[in-house]
Amino acid sequence: MGIPYLKELILKDQIFVFLAGTIAVSLVLVVLFALFTIYLRLRNIRRAEHWRRMETGWEPAILDFLARERTQDEIRQLVGPNESFYFLDFLLRFAQRIRGEEATALHQLAEPYLPALVLRIQKGDPPRRARAVLTLSALGLERYSEAIVTALDDQSPLVAMIAARALAERDHPEHALAILERLHRFENWSQNYLASMLTSMGPEASPALRKTLLDPGRNPWVRAVAADALRSLNDLEAGDLVARVLETETDRDLLAASLRLLREVGSPEHLEPVRRLCLSSDFVIRAQALRVLGSLGSPEDLPLFGAGMEDETPWVALQAARGLLAVGGEYMLRKLAVADLPGSELARQVLVEGGAA
Repeated sequence: MGIPYLKELILKDQIFVFLAGTIAVSLVLVVLFALFTIYLRLRNIRRAEHWRRMETGWEPAILDFLARERTQDEIRQLVGPNESFYFLDFLLRFAQRIRGEEATALHQLAEPYLPALVLRIQKGDPPRRARAVLTLSALGLERYSEAIVTALDDQSPLVAMIAARALAERDHPEHALAILERLHRFENWSQNYLASMLTSMGPEASPALRKTLLDPGRNPWVRAVAADALRSLNDLEAGDLVARVLETETDRDLLAASLRLLREVGSPEHLEPVRRLCLSSDFVIRAQALRVLGSLGSPEDLPLFGAGMEDETPWVALQAARGLLAVGGEYMLRKLAVADLPGSELARQVLVEGGAA
């Protein structure tokens, strides 16, 4: 047996030992992973069972409490020292379904447990912070609104939005300005959704919305959202203000939202900037301006509508044709409808829409 053969044999033995060791380590890891998975599963089962037992005891007691058959102290005796967050989660489900005196009683019952939620808003992962904000707003908004306002600055956009949604309650318009000052954080959210959220605060929020709309230092997109909210609120006092915005601003979103607002709350005296915008280089603004002019204009605007019908953008031409019909230019549409010109088909379409065909 030569030395080369011995070296080859030793090398094969080393490879075998390495492979055997690798397989053994892999098997150990698989077993450990399986045991850990089983542990997590058993822990979740125990938690679920514990939660079920707590609910089973709390639910009839809460119903008795709301029926005034049990006192607050009797209910609190059912809550263990480490069960306060579970109890608040449980109360949250009731709070989302009841109103009036029952809701007030539930808020009083939750009071001793709420300070811990204020601390949770300031630490922990985003889902926990978000849940804390939601629970605190449902069970203690009156007393802990300052903590929820602070959550508007949370580094997580989700937490901040939940705080904004919680503060946007009809009975709390005083928070409108605080929300508007942070609204730029939510540019990735739907503009319509945010305007709807602000509208839900009611007409009492209109002064803050008007202030935001007029502030040239604010993000134009935020001002556009404020304009849409004022339109939904049908805020007649915004007419003069929005006309001033149309005279000075150039941002497309802001101009478009301002024109939509003016169409609802404006009057003929606000039309001078609108007429200028009918000649804008931006087709979106031209179309919106012509739409406003169709609602508030007069026969003196017929030339603008006539020129608009020749616009290269079909949407602009359509708004011009509809405006032409609205301010007394039906005869012009009829004349064009019987001709063989580029705008004839559009004229016929608008006449049919308006029941004038």
